[in-house]
Amino acid sequence: MGKSAGRNLDRLTHLKKVKQQLFNNAAISRAEIARNTGLHKSTVTSLFNELDQQGLVQHLGRGDSTESGGRKPELYTFNTQYGYVACFNITYDHLYAMFLYVDGQEISFNRFTVEKREANVLIKIINRELRKQEKNDNTENGLLGISISIHAVVDQNKIIHSPYYDFGQLDLCDYFAEHYQVPVLLGNEANLAAIYERDYARAKSPANFIVLSIHRGPGIGVIANSKLFSGFHGMVGELGSVQKRNGKGSFEEVGDYLSADFLLDNICQAIAIDSNVDYGTLDKLVSKNEDRLTGLIDEFVVNAAKVIFNLKMLYGPEEIFINAPLIEQVELLKAKLKKQCIENHVDIPVTIIKGSQYVSLLGAGAAIIRKVVDLKDVNLVFQWSRGIG
Repeated sequence: MGKSAGRNLDRLTHLKKVKQQLFNNAAISRAEIARNTGLHKSTVTSLFNELDQQGLVQHLGRGDSTESGGRKPELYTFNTQYGYVACFNITYDHLYAMFLYVDGQEISFNRFTVEKREANVLIKIINRELRKQEKNDNTENGLLGISISIHAVVDQNKIIHSPYYDFGQLDLCDYFAEHYQVPVLLGNEANLAAIYERDYARAKSPANFIVLSIHRGPGIGVIANSKLFSGFHGMVGELGSVQKRNGKGSFEEVGDYLSADFLLDNICQAIAIDSNVDYGTLDKLVSKNEDRLTGLIDEFVVNAAKVIFNLKMLYGPEEIFINAPLIEQVELLKAKLKKQCIENHVDIPVTIIKGSQYVSLLGAGAAIIRKVVDLKDVNLVFQWSRGIG
């Protein structure tokens, strides 16, 4: 590498450090950026001016004066109004849509029931929501990127296997990139849930953890040394397709007996209520009918705890997170699962994620924001107004 190429690489590295400081701090001065990065003040000023010209800097005015009564410093942060990203989560029977400012703050959130599991139905809804947001946009550069979460095997932005939707020859990323002229990312739902847990949920997450997503079937997202590990052709995480021999001598898939949707259907059938019941009402009815539901819930909990124990032994995580709206909202189910994990000698923390319906959307948002602001491999602190974790 020549000297000029080396200097250019150093500059790009230093530019990312300044950009990272602006992103991670609600208000920061150039002097603080210099102290935090170890860069010379003149270097910070030069890089800062470059980012300011790009429109990435928000000027906040002067802060408090120093203890010695010196001049109040000018404060800055990452420019929220620079643009926005669009995030979509495709599940078995719903499409979730969320729009975020480029710093990760929410603009809007919606959920749509998908009556027909057909690709053209999804495309129609997504296009409609993108057009609606474009009409209401007040940012400086508009749509910067699109990120899609799906319950499917995904490798290099391509769907390898989709159990719920037949996309045929349609390439989702190519379609939306061509129509909107922005970067498009496609990711497995459990993988994006893991990215959320790393980037959004807490100030410092473990370097090695697993997110176990239990919806219609189970999947896992694996973070190893703070990076997403998806394996060959994106196959890590396809827990629902893992086979084991049952008591009858034949093989069954984990997804056949570890399904929150199937458990919900069985509970509703047992106490004669509509399966579209809201979780708040369901929680009260489950508590009221505990005696009638003990067998169903205990069977699910025993199976779930076995899987959690096996994940601990196979991957060696520091913590396992459960991403499942049903477990999050039904207190009896949550309590029984935690108790069963202790009985199964799961000696690491098992945490039920709060706000699970937003998790994959926010993970998708974090992934596309990192791409459009060119901060893929640095520590970023994303903030979200709803305060989930």
